[in-house]
Amino acid sequence: MELPVMDMIMRSGLVARGIIVVLVIFSLVTWAIIFNRVHALGRLSSANKQFRARFAGMAKLKDIENLSHKELSSPMAQLGRSGAMEFRRILQDAKSHTGVKDWSFFLQNQFSMAADQLQSVYSTLVASFDRGVFLLAMISSIAPFLGLLGTVWGIMNSFFEIGQQGSASLPVVAPGIAEALITTIVGLAVAIPSLFFYNYINNRAERIEDEMDEFREQVTVRLKREIFNLLYGQRPPVKTSPDNPIQ
Repeated sequence: MELPVMDMIMRSGLVARGIIVVLVIFSLVTWAIIFNRVHALGRLSSANKQFRARFAGMAKLKDIENLSHKELSSPMAQLGRSGAMEFRRILQDAKSHTGVKDWSFFLQNQFSMAADQLQSVYSTLVASFDRGVFLLAMISSIAPFLGLLGTVWGIMNSFFEIGQQGSASLPVVAPGIAEALITTIVGLAVAIPSLFFYNYINNRAERIEDEMDEFREQVTVRLKREIFNLLYGQRPPVKTSPDNPIQ
């Protein structure tokens, strides 16, 4: 027998209604997270692509620091800006350390420090990409069990009424059946979108993180290349000293 949803709810007891209220709250939270994260990740992905295209046409790493605040708003731009800052720091450290005898060892340490800094910035930036995903996973796990709890409770009520009234007629068992059906339906209606978008958002966040990690490696390699070109590239003669090749 098909019953309208509202009729099922009205036929349900207090326990089933309480479960439905909890599931409705879970549903509102779920869709709020879904709309927020899908929009945010789409915006981040688009901004990263625009900056990466801009970065590919830059002659020097330090040109990133000349970009506007809006152009530096993407996570990839912030990571690139950190690379430009590390480039400037290495040059400043090289100019201030006049007593260095082994420049290979000095640069190796500097590059290691730059790599650690970029890794730290990368970790901080990507930490927020999967925000809310854990909550979606929890809801997708809890909602079916709440629906199952309502189902069991409805079946138990049906058997209880049969025992009390000595009849298994539809008016006797209908409230229990309504509780079982509505809690099961609502539980699945909450769990299925939560599980689907958990996987979708998680996979999309991982793709952006992989792109960010690849860009971090690219910035590191470019930083090293530009430092070496500055030190040993074919450039017009500059005044240097044996102790410090960077003036």
